[in-house]
Amino acid sequence: MVELSIKIHMITSILLILSQFAFFLLKQETNFIKFSKKFRNLLLIQNIILAMIAFTGLVVMAVSRFTLWNIEIVLMIFVLFLILFYQIVLYKKIRVIKSKEIDLQNDFKRYASKIYIRLIIAEIFVYVISLILE
Repeated sequence: MVELSIKIHMITSILLILSQFAFFLLKQETNFIKFSKKFRNLLLIQNIILAMIAFTGLVVMAVSRFTLWNIEIVLMIFVLFLILFYQIVLYKKIRVIKSKEIDLQNDFKRYASKIYIRLIIAEIFVYVISLILE
């Protein structure tokens, strides 16, 4: 039962990484209003996936009777909160950009790209560490 729960948890983690790669496809959008709407939808999808990850993580811990505390779990929780924090920051930054402020739009896309690259690297790092420590 624990192995199945861990596999489901890992699959949802991979799904989050793939949804973050979707930002780079979305970044190609030239109309900022369409980009903004699609980006907000992407954030919503990523929040749902984050909730799935948190839920499956809790299920794994509950099935193992909360005895699996190690550096891997702490890193996963840290990255989860880091992703949540940066999603809030990105949402707040995109809200105030007007459709005529081209420089701010380009700055936002560059800033969001840097954040997504760092988050993807952090998630892959934690994923690899969890595979190594198994």
